[in-house]
Amino acid sequence: MAVSDSNGSKFFRLDLGRGFFSGILEYGFSVFVILISIRYFNAPDSCKAFIAGGSSLGLIFSPFLVSFWDRYSISKTLLCAFYMLACSIFIFFASFAVNVFVFTFLLVIAQIFLSQIPSLMIRIYTILYKKGERGFRVSCTLMLSTFGGMATSHGLGIYLDADGADHRMVLWALSFSALLCSVAHFLMPELKFQMEKSKSSINFLSILETPLQDRVFLKILIAWMILGFGVIMTFPLRVEYLADSKGLNLSNQEIALIGVSVFLLSKIISSLLWGRLFDHMHFIKFRIILNFLLISSILVYFNSNEFLGIAIGSALGGFAAGGAQVAWNLWVTKLAPSGKESEYMGLHMALTGLRGSTAPYFGYLLLKPLGFDGISILSACLVLSASLIFATTHGEKRFTNEFQN
Repeated sequence: MAVSDSNGSKFFRLDLGRGFFSGILEYGFSVFVILISIRYFNAPDSCKAFIAGGSSLGLIFSPFLVSFWDRYSISKTLLCAFYMLACSIFIFFASFAVNVFVFTFLLVIAQIFLSQIPSLMIRIYTILYKKGERGFRVSCTLMLSTFGGMATSHGLGIYLDADGADHRMVLWALSFSALLCSVAHFLMPELKFQMEKSKSSINFLSILETPLQDRVFLKILIAWMILGFGVIMTFPLRVEYLADSKGLNLSNQEIALIGVSVFLLSKIISSLLWGRLFDHMHFIKFRIILNFLLISSILVYFNSNEFLGIAIGSALGGFAAGGAQVAWNLWVTKLAPSGKESEYMGLHMALTGLRGSTAPYFGYLLLKPLGFDGISILSACLVLSASLIFATTHGEKRFTNEFQN
């Protein structure tokens, strides 16, 4: 589908703004929504885990929804606008909830709508951006997204510490950010495209058969499942450890500083380094290095009793996250046969959603018997086990050929 350069430039300008407000949403859900559920609703562990896994639940639905909409000639930018408008409405309604279960339900639905955006935006990027500029333009949007999350989270943390702070103001800020994202999508050039008839819907049986036909792919999926489960189970517990009276019981501002600002600043600093290493390093070595950084981060974070130790653990986690984001998005290009990348990625995304929606429950379930330090050791052992499975695929010719090229 041919598009004009002016369309690409207009889209880029709007996407920069969308990226900034999208960052506010992303980190608002990962930190402040959990914080509100803890301190204002005294939510049970099941509700906190459900909120933490909301975006992953949406990720499971993503291939089905993409398949459904591909049957119709509908603008993908307008579809994104609809999703973000729905996200804004559900967050707004959640701000008036007085029952913790209603609060949880509305915010999970909002996250399901929000999590549909990346799968649509990736397809839009490939149409509007030329190959030589795609990475740079997308990285600019991601950078603004990170800055949006950092700056706003710091301000929201200060506000929540003030006398008479109303948690609804935080939710209204998130709702307004989603609304502005919707407006940005609405103003973007309309893009209507359908898949070829033979590919008009995803053949899920064929996708499920793929790892049985490619044993290396199966091994890596198993390794990634163990790795993701071990890491994701600690995500909501990071905020819990900082906020809970049995943890460090820090102020909201300190939580925002450690949980968001330090983590994201480290992630920004490391992103360009990891991007270059991914292009020039054997993928399995790349992944294992990241895994050991993750192990160090988890052990330092959950076994420190002072602000400095937690900050170091958060910085290590952010440094690893810069590479983990690159690895998660691009690793199938190292392994999948030409033309089957989307098939491999589809199953990878579905399994990511599966572990992302279940791992937080196990984290909270095991917190009482194991404690924060016990959870950190279990998580580290799972990441180490995954690394050993990754290592068994080091000699795969496709990785070697990719590295040599």
